[in-house]
This record gives sequence, C-alpha cells and structure tokens, in this order.
Amino acid sequence: MDGNDFLGEEVSSNVQRYEKMLRNKTRDYFDADAIEGIIDYYIQNEKLKKAIDAVDFGKELYPLNIAFWIKLAEIYVIMEKYNEAQAELDRAELYEPFNPELFLLKGEVCVHLENQEEAEEYFEKALMHTDERLDMLFEIAYVYDDTDEFELAARYFKMIIEEEPELEQAYYELAHCYDLLGNFPESLKYLNTLIDIDPYNIGAWYNLGITYGKMLDHDKAIEALDYCLAIDEEYTIARFNKANALVELDRFEDAIKEYLEVIRQEGGDSISHCNLGGCYERLGQLQEARNHYIKAAQLNPNLAEAWFGIGITHEKEGAFNEALQHFKRAVLLEQDNPEFLLVLAECEYKLGFVKEAEEIYAKLVEMDPGMMEAWLDWSFIKYSAGLYHEAVEMVMEGMAYDKECHQYHYRLVVYLFELGKTKEALLYLEKGLKINFSDHLLIFEIAPKLRKIQDIANSIESHRDEQN
Repeated sequence: MDGNDFLGEEVSSNVQRYEKMLRNKTRDYFDADAIEGIIDYYIQNEKLKKAIDAVDFGKELYPLNIAFWIKLAEIYVIMEKYNEAQAELDRAELYEPFNPELFLLKGEVCVHLENQEEAEEYFEKALMHTDERLDMLFEIAYVYDDTDEFELAARYFKMIIEEEPELEQAYYELAHCYDLLGNFPESLKYLNTLIDIDPYNIGAWYNLGITYGKMLDHDKAIEALDYCLAIDEEYTIARFNKANALVELDRFEDAIKEYLEVIRQEGGDSISHCNLGGCYERLGQLQEARNHYIKAAQLNPNLAEAWFGIGITHEKEGAFNEALQHFKRAVLLEQDNPEFLLVLAECEYKLGFVKEAEEIYAKLVEMDPGMMEAWLDWSFIKYSAGLYHEAVEMVMEGMAYDKECHQYHYRLVVYLFELGKTKEALLYLEKGLKINFSDHLLIFEIAPKLRKIQDIANSIESHRDEQN
C-alpha cells in the first residue's frame, strides 16, 4: 500500500500540487489540514526529510498551529531522535496543555527512553483529556505492542474489553500479544471468547488453528482449520496450514489432497509445490516428488529447499553426482544451513571427495561446536581411514559440549576397541547404556564385529535385565 492508497485522492492531489510548487519555486496557498495530509503522505512513504520540509512549510504559514509541532515530534520519534521529539512536545505543551495527542506522544517518547513510570503518567493524562477513550486505549496499547512490551499492551487491550466487551478487535490483539509472549493457553482463551461472540468469525478460527499448531496439538489445529473451511472453502491459507498439520501427523496422502486443492484454487506457488514434493518423497514416490521440487525451483529459483529436495530424490536413488550438484545449489543459497551442509558433506564423502567433506565438517563445528552429528560424521571419516586416535580426539572434543550424549559414548566404544583400549571402551559402554540403553545397537551399525565381543554382550545383557 502506498501513500496514495492510504490517504486518498485528495491528499494525492495536494501532494502533486505541493511538489509542483516546489519545482516552480512559487508560493501557493494550502490550508492547515491539507499540509498535515501532505506530511502524513511522506511519513507513510518513509520520506522523512520531505516530511520535515513540509512541517517547516506548515509552520511558516501557520506559526501558531501546534499540530505541526506535534507532527515534527512524531517524525523525530520515527527517526529515534527522542530528545528532539521531547523538546518539540515541551514547547507545544506550553500552548496546548490539555492536548491528548501530545500526551500520547510524550508517553511514547518515555517508553522508548525506558522511563516507564513517566510514560504511564502521560498516558493517564491522554486518557483524561480525550473525548475518544477507546481509541486512545488502542493507541496506547499499540505503542507498547510496537516496542515489544506485550504484557503492557495486553493490559490496555484488557481495559478495552472491560469497557466494550463486544469489541472483536481487542480480542484479536490480546490473543496476539499472548501468542508473542508464548503464553498459548491465554491466547486460546481470548480466541475462544471471540468465537463465542461470533461463531462464524473465520479469522478467530484460523488463529485458533495456528495457535494449536504452535502447541503441537495438530489434531485440534486441523479441527479449527476445518471450521474455517466450513465457513469458506476457498480460504486457502487455512487449507495450506491444515496440510502442514497433516504432514506433522505423517498423514502425507491427506496432506497431498489439501496442497493440490490449494494449487487448484491459487494457481500454484513454490512453497506448495515444495511441500508436495516433501510428501511424495516421504511416501517413496521419488519421481513425483522430484517433479514438484523442480516446479518449485522454476517458480522461485531462490528457494533453497526446492533444490535440496531435488538432490534428496537423486540421493535416495543412488545418483550421488546428480544429488551433489543440487545440494551445492541449495548451500549456495543458504550457506549457513546446517542440515544442507551435513547432507552435502556426506554426499561429498560418498563420492570420494574427502577433503571437501572435511572442510564442511570443520565449518559446521565452527558454527556450532556442540553439533553432535558433525563431530560423529567427521570422526567416522578418520575412523574409516584408520586414524583411530584422531577419531577419538574428535569425539572427545564434541563430548566436551555434551557429556551426557549417549551417541558419543557408543561411538567411543567402537574407536577405543580398535585401539585396543578395552577397559576404557567398556567404561564408556557402561555410561552409554545407563543414559540410553535402547540405542546400543548404534555400536553394531558402525562395527558389526563387536557383537562377538563377550564383554560387550555381558554388559548389554546386564543392563537389559535392569531395564526389565
């Protein structure tokens, strides 16, 4: 939305006339309201220097009009020049000591300066002197909302509900505040109240579904989104999120139907095709998955997930050279994506590009020294090359960030046995079995020959008895 749309044709006409006046270096007449509209136009279009010039023009024509002083303070707030804004408002207050907009802006300045007590005093004055109390409560709430003070914003939205219990916007905003605070039960509470007021409020049902999704209650999310679709079957954003929830429940065939319907209604977008590709991939239908990933990449060549998906379908078919090229394309677009980098490193290694794989693992552990997968995969390269001491050192380095990670302990069992350090290996085995017994098979995935080691078998059976 540009300034013309936001402020209307009359303002657009005034702006054109004002700018023509500036070009021609003439002096035309504008009433005060017209100049305020011009200033607002520039503010909406983030042309703050022009907005200040328009304020100066207004002050020149109407030197006693306090509205221009307040507008200048508003611009200073946007520019984060809070002291200048405060000075302008102090000057205006001498002439209009009961102006509610002035007190509102003074309160906002105090919020930005983290002077909460004084901010509340100004907001109270703004409420005291306004004839539009509900509007002012909204304005104050939005000041706090815009500065991420969601608890305080919620307090004012609650005040609105107390005074006007049927005002739906307040319930929306209150639910949104609690959502941003991560207090999803409170968010649900106000959304449900809104639905009680208006059972056909599609936005409330939609937000209810999204909130349940954030709570990982995907069944209830689907139920709420189904209500949206019962009200309007072409409410595609609800259908899209229903499909996402079905994916979370591993109901891939049902999700495919919903994504296809979204594409039918909307004409298809890169994300829907990419998600479809993911569903077909999970179902093992790799060619169909690849078709949708390719379509997604065609629609948006910058969608890294699509290129990665194409690579995954090739990898699952054993076509590692084709996979590698697509993984590289994905990483080029998202250079610090750990999932992409891990898969790329593994693919490089499978193709015999050991140096390249190790360089990627080095980058991963630099990005996140606690990344267990990177340490284990990198150590496996060393193990496979017979560099058992280096493999142990890598696992130990990773373990320094998470001593209770059973995967590290089980991997050390493998590497230490290769070094002949049997007693030390058995100590790590004991610790791993205590932390997570069921994953002890990880040892034999790496070194099947260790199944024949009686000490290992005895230790496992001893802990199996403890599990029972």
